Amino acid sequence: MQAGTISFRSFEDRYIEDMVKLYLEAYEGLEVYAYKGEEDTKSYINWLKNRDREGILLAFEGDKLVGFIAGDANWFSKRERDRVGAVHELVVHKDYRNRGIGSALMERILEYFRGKGLKKAELWVGDENLVARRFYERLGFKEEGRYNYWVRMTKEL
Repeated sequence: MQAGTISFRSFEDRYIEDMVKLYLEAYEGLEVYAYKGEEDTKSYINWLKNRDREGILLAFEGDKLVGFIAGDANWFSKRERDRVGAVHELVVHKDYRNRGIGSALMERILEYFRGKGLKKAELWVGDENLVARRFYERLGFKEEGRYNYWVRMTKEL
């Protein structure tokens, strides 16, 4: 990632349409794990916003949305029997991958979770989404179980 080209912004409702478009583009080829269509995706993004508005961080190049992460510091994990930092979504535009944007977004959300006093982060990733699974492993997440075609991964904070 070239220094100074990517900026990070807090979530605002005016970005929802851009988030929907980016989400649908980013899941091309991985539709089995994604919401379908603009209305379902918009409902999902509104659900994320209502879960933890502060936990949504956006990455921009100029005025173009190129990535976002949706974390949830209010998530109660049934498996942990405790509140954890849940990473519900991490999306980076395909043309901007491998530039450090996903890592930067993840670093910021994990710091957000730590600031909320959380001790563990968790996420669920598609079992055949090997690129994402390797990415999370490089960041220190470990597989902690499976359900259907989802893999649960956790990281101590």
